[in-house]
Order: sequence, then C-alpha cells, then structure tokens
Amino acid sequence: MRCVVLTQPAIRIRPLRAALEARGIDVVAWPASALAEAAGVDWRGLAALLAGCRWVLLPSPGAIEVVMSALAREGCAWPAGPTIGLIGPGSREALDAWRSRLPGLADADVVEPAGPPHDAEALLARPEFASPVGEPIAVLRRADGREAWLEALRARGARVTPVTVYASRLLDPPPDAACWLAGRAARGSAFAVAVASGDAGSRLARFVAPLACAGYVMAQPVLTQHPGIARALREQGWRRVIEHPPGREGLVGAVESLTDTAR
Repeated sequence: MRCVVLTQPAIRIRPLRAALEARGIDVVAWPASALAEAAGVDWRGLAALLAGCRWVLLPSPGAIEVVMSALAREGCAWPAGPTIGLIGPGSREALDAWRSRLPGLADADVVEPAGPPHDAEALLARPEFASPVGEPIAVLRRADGREAWLEALRARGARVTPVTVYASRLLDPPPDAACWLAGRAARGSAFAVAVASGDAGSRLARFVAPLACAGYVMAQPVLTQHPGIARALREQGWRRVIEHPPGREGLVGAVESLTDTAR
C-alpha cells in the first residue's frame, strides 16, 4: 500500500504531504475544510493583548498556521512573557516550523499534554491549570470553537479572553473523487485515508455511500490519532479504523506499517 488520501484542512496538508512523499508514499489531497483568518482581526492589537497574558492557548495546528502567518505579515513579534499551551505533537510541529520565522517565538515557553489523548481536556489536566486563579489566559480559536474548556478555566478562577482568529469552511471531495475511487476499486488497489476530525470522516462517508464501490472504499484503512475520532469513524461505518501516534511521524509510521503488512 503506497497511497494515502489526506483530508486534513488545506493549510495543514503541505507538511504532511512532504513527509509522506519523502518516504515514497503517494499522496492524494482531499481537504475536508479550508481555514482562513477571521474577518476584522486587529493583529497588532492582538499582539498587545497577548503581551499582557500569562497563557496563550492555541487549540489546533490550523490556529497556529493562521495566527503566526498573520503576525508575520503585519510585522509583529511574538510577545515576551506568555507561555503557549498546545494540544499535542501536531501543534508543536506547526509551532516549531514558525520559531525561526517569527521574532520572539523562539524564546517562548510551551506546555502540552504529557501523553495521549492529545486534546484540550488533556491540556487543562496539566498541573499548571489546576488553579489559575486571576491568571489572564487568551484562547485563540475559530468562531464555532468549543465553549466547555473556556468554562472550565473560568470555573477555576482564570480571567479568560477568547479571541476568534480564524474560520473554517467545509469542502466537498474534488470533482474527480468518485472516478478515482471507482478506478481503485476496479483494480483492487488498496489505499489509506487519514482523518483529523469526525466531521471529515462523516462527510467522506456520506459522499461514498451512494457509489457502486462504497463497500470497497469503506473497507480501506482509515487512520486517526485520537480515540474519540476513532470511535466516531467506526460509528460512521468505516470498518478498518486504526489509531496512530500523533504528529507527522506518527502518520508516516502508520502508513508504512500498512505498506509492510501488505507485502
């Protein structure tokens, strides 16, 4: 098996594609969403706001890409002082790619979950967030971001400022997707699908359902790094769901493992 379909947001596919293709794995990009800056963000004002925070929480790799790109474009440096909270290795990889490109970011301290599952709840389970009474915390998120962890921080006494910095637009598979799937099924050519959200798996499953090759497609391995997403994928009818370690190397290793098995 030398082919994987990536459904991550478009802004995140480039580094994943590079890592996979460097190992001889063919990549097909079908992003399930596109991320963009939220309208009307005052990025210079945001940089000033962050300078007065104890913590800045970035809940996704996509948020990191959008925020750092905008700050760099506006000539802003990352402020000294706040510690960055990340949800896991994928976000750390995205942040590390910016450390040499955005002034001040190389010196920023970072915390993330000690181990899986890598998500917002695991980040808030760290001892640093056990009693953040009076601490100013900025959460840079998308417009429809979850409220639960903001409420959890407020309940612990933190002064939380959520800032909408990006938006997500859902995308359908490309026009040639049905033909591509039918061709793979006709040839019996296996492939894997990498999924970063339950919504992405659900949208693809709905697209596949009316196709004549649906049975073949739904039997292909679907790779994800989070157990909650894995459960959702199984409920959606994907028959071979595989959890893998987070980050680019985790995904590459999972695909290579399937390749080795196929041999």
